[in-house]
Amino acid sequence: MHRARALVLGCLLVAGAATAAPVVQLPEGGRAVEVIPKGVLCGPVRGGWVLGPEGRMLKPPTRADDATRTLELKVAADEAACATATDTVVVVATGPFPRIDSASTTFYPDDGRLELKGTGLKNVSIAWSGTPRGADPKTTTLDGQDVCLEPNSPSECAVPVTPGLPTDATLSWVPAFGRRGADVTTYDANGRFLDDEYFRLRPGRTVLTRPLVQSSGVDLSKGPGYAAVTHSEAIASVDCGTARCEVTEGAVSIRNVPGLNPTVTLRLRLVPRVFFAKGDALETSVAETLPVLACPLSAVEGTVLRDAEDSGLVMRLDAACAHDPRGLLWTVNGARVRVERVVKAQDGTYVLLRTSGTNEPQVTVTAITSRVDGTVVASETADTRPVPDPRATLELPGHGTIDFVPTNRPAEVTVASNGGLGRFVLRPLGGAYTVTTRESATLIQGEATAGGFVSLRFGYRLPTLPAELATSDLFLTNERVQRAVREASVPTNVENLVEFLCADKEGNDEKLSPSRPHRVDYAMRNTCRVVIHRERLTPEEGNQEITLRITVTKSDGSTRGESSVDQRLFLRPKGEVRVIPVQGNLGQYDRILVQVSHVADESRYALSTVDRTGLPSAQWTAIVRGGMFRLYTMATIPAGLYRATQPSGQLAINFGVLSRLALLNNEGQERLLGIEMGLMGLGLVPQSGDIQFPPTLAVVMGLGLRVPIGPGAAVGAQAWIAREFRGDITRRTNGAPGTDTVVPSSKWSFIFGPSISVGNVGFNL
Repeated sequence: MHRARALVLGCLLVAGAATAAPVVQLPEGGRAVEVIPKGVLCGPVRGGWVLGPEGRMLKPPTRADDATRTLELKVAADEAACATATDTVVVVATGPFPRIDSASTTFYPDDGRLELKGTGLKNVSIAWSGTPRGADPKTTTLDGQDVCLEPNSPSECAVPVTPGLPTDATLSWVPAFGRRGADVTTYDANGRFLDDEYFRLRPGRTVLTRPLVQSSGVDLSKGPGYAAVTHSEAIASVDCGTARCEVTEGAVSIRNVPGLNPTVTLRLRLVPRVFFAKGDALETSVAETLPVLACPLSAVEGTVLRDAEDSGLVMRLDAACAHDPRGLLWTVNGARVRVERVVKAQDGTYVLLRTSGTNEPQVTVTAITSRVDGTVVASETADTRPVPDPRATLELPGHGTIDFVPTNRPAEVTVASNGGLGRFVLRPLGGAYTVTTRESATLIQGEATAGGFVSLRFGYRLPTLPAELATSDLFLTNERVQRAVREASVPTNVENLVEFLCADKEGNDEKLSPSRPHRVDYAMRNTCRVVIHRERLTPEEGNQEITLRITVTKSDGSTRGESSVDQRLFLRPKGEVRVIPVQGNLGQYDRILVQVSHVADESRYALSTVDRTGLPSAQWTAIVRGGMFRLYTMATIPAGLYRATQPSGQLAINFGVLSRLALLNNEGQERLLGIEMGLMGLGLVPQSGDIQFPPTLAVVMGLGLRVPIGPGAAVGAQAWIAREFRGDITRRTNGAPGTDTVVPSSKWSFIFGPSISVGNVGFNL
């Protein structure tokens, strides 16, 4: 809707600006009109336009389209001169003229709206022109035009106009698709010429919606007072009771007001057909009661507070007032107050009054010349506001919020309130804390000798006040909560405090980096130690409480108990260096694990309320170097071995002692495959088959695959070559005579099968 309206208006303005030729406009279907007084119109014409035989008469089309609604025709002395003619005339076929009911039309100058009543209102334009009262007509003329694009109903249409027009602004209507201007000549459907007065629109009602009286008081200190009004042209008469008043340009002048501190009531009667909207009612008169002040006085918003002890109240005297505020007697609700500070500014004189506070919903501030004279210089009644409460948040930069006042480092203070226009400023409190400012940030730090609890003290200020009043405390208040005053311990990076040292193969100390695996020469295995650098801890970081754990794990996964350390250390700033050695006689491939972490103690540390996983910690890992091979002895119990050599068969329940040589990895763990050799008791339980293997002792040698299942225990599979020390292998004959019971066999055999091994007694090579 708005885009369509702007497009139509733009087309009208562009067409009017681009046309220098005279314009003749006629309604669609109207009679022929003599467009030019002499000469001829050069045809031909199109779109339903009809040119008369004499060449000067032109009849508009019965129904024009957008392409031929406007024609630009050449004008010549005769038809022969048309080819070289340069003069032109523009003819426009407007829409049918509307029937506007002026008596039912309403004009809202304050809202910028004209409500039309009538028929045929679509695409009808409204033009306006006027100058507000008191404005310079050379610079502040309000002109414009808008279109009724979509009527609200067949008989109603609201057209926006410029807000602020006077009630007697010139309003005119323009037919649909028509133009207006000094070079435009308009005819009606009967071919009659229409002047500008024909299109003049006089609304039946003009409704004012803004307050008619704009002044909040009347200043009579330097002669007649004036009450500003929005539409002085709409005021027919004014009555001020016993005072004298009259309507002037843009105001009502008032004089001869009796009394020292009176009020004056203005009764304004409006001119005919102008009304004032009061709710849904329309009134023809307006009554307004105004205070009369010798010096206009106003309370600065945000300084009139309720339930604030020893509070400051800021009043502003008008710049035209010649009285010295310090020479006046000031009272607040009848109680005398003192003038604490006076500041002169361009908009008046600001006076800071120090009061004892009030709990009343309103205060009346009065300034008189003296108690003897009693002349009231100024007076003002203002509503009080509840005193706001400060809400402070303390934060250690980079470490989150805290709920105490630190004594060893400053904390940043952020202050808010539950209302009010001012702001709270943290004030220092002797013996408890100090306040400093750094790069617009407010910092607080408790005094070193302070302890216990304290409530923060704030001053309430209004930054919009001029000069030094902006830094004056209107009142002082304490936070409703108390905060502990103590040291702030900030979890520091433990990597800066703790070092893990071991000697290299030349005997020089080497600082091991955390979170990386390291290898220590076996000869230097007893040089490893943890060093606690308490001297690196600064007072700003506070006391630290850490947990130190040293765990030594053997290559088989068991823990070396004599080397384990689990201590909770309390570190004070600037302390001495402490050395904690890794105890015990370490072995090859022993793994040393050093873990250092902070104790998550809210009573000690300034911990973030949202990030509890970010406490600094560190971990070091070192492995004692060892040999590449391990030779050890173990007891082996193969539950069942299979003898692959003829005669083949199952050997049940076997037991023996083996020596195993296995390759070790970098962690000291043996590889799965190893060389095995030893003595083995085979076939300790007789078999139930046809072949009877006698229990025997054998020397075995071969390969074994072992998977550890615990300290000193493993399961595996092996393939051995065995030299058996046994008797003959026999065969069951089942009593058949003549059957040889001895089975020919070799003392050498190849056997394989699973087993369980226990023990790991040996050494690394």
